[in-house]
Amino acid sequence: MITPPKAETEAEAEDARADEGAPSRSAEEWSANRDGRPTATSPLADVKPAYFYPMPSTSQQPAREDDLPGVPVFEPTIEQFSDFYAFCQAIDTWGMQSGIVKIVPPQAWIDALPTLLPAAKHEGADLRAIRIKQAITQHFLSAGPGRWKQTNVTRSKPLDAKQWADICKDAQHRGPAMSRIQRQVATSRAAEQAHAHSRLYRTTKTEAPEVSTDTPRKLTRSGGQGLARPVSHPRKRRGPPVTKDEDWAQFDYRASWLDEALTDAEKAAGVPMSPAAWDTETCRAIEAEYWRTLNLGAPPMYGADQQGTLFDARTTQWNVGTLDSLLSRTFDCALPGVTTPYLYFGMWRASFAWHVEDMDLYSINYIHFGAPKQWYAIRQADRKRFESVMAASFPTDARKCSHFLRHKSFLVSPSFLQSQGITPLRLVQHANEFVITYPYGYHAGFNLGFNCAESVNFALPTWIDIGRQADYCRCSLAQESVHIDMEAWWPTQPTAQAPALPPRTSPTERRPPSIPPPSALYPCVFCPRTTSDALVPLPEAVGTQLAHAAASKKSLEASAQPWHAHQLCACFLPECWVEHAGTLSSMVQGAETIDRARWALKCQVCGPASKTARHGCKIQCTKGKCPRAVHVSCALDEESGWFIDLCATDVADRLEGVATASSTADERLVVLCRAHNPLRLEAEAAKREAAWAEKICALPCPGPIHIKTQGAVWTTTLRSIDTATKEVVIDAARSDYTTPPLRVPWSRVCMQDAAVRAIEHEYERTHQPITKKRRVHCAVDVPAAEPEQAAT
Repeated sequence: MITPPKAETEAEAEDARADEGAPSRSAEEWSANRDGRPTATSPLADVKPAYFYPMPSTSQQPAREDDLPGVPVFEPTIEQFSDFYAFCQAIDTWGMQSGIVKIVPPQAWIDALPTLLPAAKHEGADLRAIRIKQAITQHFLSAGPGRWKQTNVTRSKPLDAKQWADICKDAQHRGPAMSRIQRQVATSRAAEQAHAHSRLYRTTKTEAPEVSTDTPRKLTRSGGQGLARPVSHPRKRRGPPVTKDEDWAQFDYRASWLDEALTDAEKAAGVPMSPAAWDTETCRAIEAEYWRTLNLGAPPMYGADQQGTLFDARTTQWNVGTLDSLLSRTFDCALPGVTTPYLYFGMWRASFAWHVEDMDLYSINYIHFGAPKQWYAIRQADRKRFESVMAASFPTDARKCSHFLRHKSFLVSPSFLQSQGITPLRLVQHANEFVITYPYGYHAGFNLGFNCAESVNFALPTWIDIGRQADYCRCSLAQESVHIDMEAWWPTQPTAQAPALPPRTSPTERRPPSIPPPSALYPCVFCPRTTSDALVPLPEAVGTQLAHAAASKKSLEASAQPWHAHQLCACFLPECWVEHAGTLSSMVQGAETIDRARWALKCQVCGPASKTARHGCKIQCTKGKCPRAVHVSCALDEESGWFIDLCATDVADRLEGVATASSTADERLVVLCRAHNPLRLEAEAAKREAAWAEKICALPCPGPIHIKTQGAVWTTTLRSIDTATKEVVIDAARSDYTTPPLRVPWSRVCMQDAAVRAIEHEYERTHQPITKKRRVHCAVDVPAAEPEQAAT
């Protein structure tokens, strides 16, 4: 049995002092209203995980003493479950190792929950009153093997829970058929048994699982299983904005999601489905289906961050809407999502990307009803290594913002993390179960179908020191980043209202050991950028060796000692890499093997005449024999026009315009200068197209327009503009209005000066012949004029 580490005496004393840190309460009030750590006689004194997910027993010991074999799962008794604040303090040492825990409430608490569709409307929590406003459509763009960038598009049409459930059942949004997943699990299980038998030299015959062939089936692009013959569904008409009462009466919100796992034929046959079918092996098979079909089919929708709660006053224990925590005891104001809960309506493949909570707070998530939720978590011990891997996987975004993971836009698969030496923890959360995430614990996941979850942040007294050191995202891509002024709420100086707290560490003491103090010299030996973000030290022996070489001596002399390098610079130089010696220490390796020519190259972005052009190491464009060179940090600057990234082999071949020979590497570094960067050329072409479209759309309808045809300019009348086909609809002839209008590409439109357009507008208004003097400036079809006017 694994036991949590014992807290030291000083740490316990600091926690006791931190518990008394609310400035709005006196020390006596705080002590009277807070729950301390469990005593020896408390029912929480011996609380331990029932098992570690996904293992049903605790017999397996971890590989390291400070490691856990899986996610701790607690099954408290009704007595242990009675006090949320005390229970969270009792299990805090477990969560601060795994980053995430699951809590299965007692069955008595679940049975006492009131229904969410009461007979009388607005009698307590009512699901009919909830509106999903501004749901998001999630688009996943591949950024390499096992990596995706998530983009959200907001929908303006509000929906209720019944309408959301109907969307989840649609063929393009529902998940894979359970019958197919179970066949895959049975086949895999049979293969494992056959392998075990073969190793034991047994000759017993293993029967293959029976596969029903009553109805021919196919695998759709969205991962679901449908009929082999296409079935045409009539287009549904838009229903009323609110579901009718008779529809609510027939809506079973607890079991509605089970229909998503049935095919159309199984629904017609009345095949039963039970939540027990989503066992550990089945969820692992569904997880593999998710990563295989992530960017295929229709994009999923997610009703995330909806203010509200589905708890009411009848639930007194573990009521997410009124949780007892350090934040609720301190703040009188409501912070949406932090002190007041959010509702989350999910569907198949609706995902939440890798992130940590704002201000490194705790969070609690509860599923009211519906399909399970798949979680991934990173142990706090692997946090620094995980941040390094993510920064190297998304270098452009990491360069723009040091807190880019707080944007909640980046997904990586567990197999990708495993290849980088990081083993993420897995967890499946079912309905009526709680999941708690902890400070420094990165987490991500997705939903397996229609469900509704409720989440809110909270804090324990031990979080105060963590919150003082927490930072937040300040860029424009932050999703409503929350920042708490710790000094205002928990001051370090003792007052009559607030007891003394542990002294706050200075910024110099909080600086990681890998970042040197500010200096007027270059902080990085590889580039001239003066930012000190993500600096990794070089071995002292390697730095001394480079200082004796003529090619690198000047760069090291112009850099601050001890010598450091930007993490991204070291990762993208072909000869270097970052080695993680421990959980918090890293070191740049391979610097002594850098080609001397790299130190002598000039950076094209800095400019040949710039003093910084020769500093550090440069990388060259990989397009053919292009000699242009650049600093890694300069190439990562979006305004430079350069492209640098680790790309899959086929993507790299397409970008570089070459077909490489057979290689065992799955990806390679691609560096393209401004002249050879196809993404920049496409972006500039799209920008020119957008500017041209803006000019076209600004033309008056109806109004005069110039069309280029056969080396001449023809002036006619513009009737309409079709932005979908990029065409303009014009009059075919001036004298024959029975001729249907013409459609010509708007690339043939000729923009002329305002004076000419004014003359043509006058002709359209008066329908008078244009004189020869005017006809010099425009070629227009005019009606027959009088003889003397025609002669002139």
